[in-house]
Amino acid sequence: MNRSFSSRLFLSLALVACAAFFGGCNQSASGTSGGGSAEVAAKVNSVAIPMTRVERQLELTLKPEGVKPTDLSPIELASTRLRILEQLISQEIMVQRAQKDSVQVTDDEVRQAVQAFIREKTGTQEEFQKQLKDIGLTEEEFRNEQRQILLINKWQEKQKVRIPAPSEKEISDFYTQNRDQFKIGRGVYLSQIMVDPANNGLKNDAIGAEQAKQKIAGVSTRLKAGDDFATVARLLSEDMRTAVGGGDMGFAPEEAMAQTYPDVLVKRFFTMREGEITEPIQGSEGRMYIFKVTGKKTEPEELKLEDPEVKKRIADVIRNQREQVMNAALLSLATAEARVENYLAQRVLENPSNFGSLRPNSAMNSGTVPPPAETKPAETKPAEPKPTEPKAEEKKPAETKPATK
Repeated sequence: MNRSFSSRLFLSLALVACAAFFGGCNQSASGTSGGGSAEVAAKVNSVAIPMTRVERQLELTLKPEGVKPTDLSPIELASTRLRILEQLISQEIMVQRAQKDSVQVTDDEVRQAVQAFIREKTGTQEEFQKQLKDIGLTEEEFRNEQRQILLINKWQEKQKVRIPAPSEKEISDFYTQNRDQFKIGRGVYLSQIMVDPANNGLKNDAIGAEQAKQKIAGVSTRLKAGDDFATVARLLSEDMRTAVGGGDMGFAPEEAMAQTYPDVLVKRFFTMREGEITEPIQGSEGRMYIFKVTGKKTEPEELKLEDPEVKKRIADVIRNQREQVMNAALLSLATAEARVENYLAQRVLENPSNFGSLRPNSAMNSGTVPPPAETKPAETKPAEPKPTEPKAEEKKPAETKPATK
């Protein structure tokens, strides 16, 4: 196994609360109490988090990387499970605190959230049901998960109204201290349609090199016939990060493109007219791309503080930083008030030679997993999310590496 996977994996764990395969789907343990017949990973007050839930999130976290739990070393497997459990504990703490603060979510809000998910992520009800089946969720369970997500979001939104707007001095100081972020070199605005021969479980997915070639050729034919690029990208592109936005990759500075694309392709982008589309281009790992240049900046530019859009961007960055600190403080206080019992961590401590008898997923599915040891569990506090400092700069393109023929 490629050990560089570990660093990518631990970065991706920040997205466990929005499970990678479903882009915003977490199974809540609310309403489950006691150990029962299933192994319990942890408890938050009286609510149990079963080990099966950790295993499901483990699979969802690894799936986009093309990795199975059995591909990980024992140390990687134990560390990943513990980190996933920390995230699930944090989520359950926030859900319970929101309920305590009388935050409510209506059935209509849940219905709208589910409809938006189907519209933006799966396209059709049939594909939605297929994906639910693939990860072992019923539609009712999915609706309950969406309710939990909305509950946490509402709880956090209630606190945001207390955050003051940045002052003119704060905005000016931010601009002065981060001037380099407001210098824009040459670059182009790009959109893309990508076809991947791997099995991505998507609607209209091309599987295998031959299907990928046929699909990208069909896409090219449609575009030459005058079909709208953004519409085709939403329907057929297999890069879900950009497909939802009609293939939009945003502004690509020349320096960033030089690290992502071959020199000949970068030079070609600057010679293309706005609105011009490339032929299919072969990329790495068999992926195929079609690019559209939607705009160009041929001369370096320094954005001025007097520009209202610049001021707005800075204000948004400052406010976002404050919101992250506020959310971290909310979680910290809620955690301090909760009783958290981490059985999985306790088993690791008691059995360091085998990491608490952590097993491959097949053991979990066989029903042969023994219950947790009858010992007093360790009380642990989930790691508080650290505020990050978003940069007020133009969006960079996704890091794809096509190579010209």
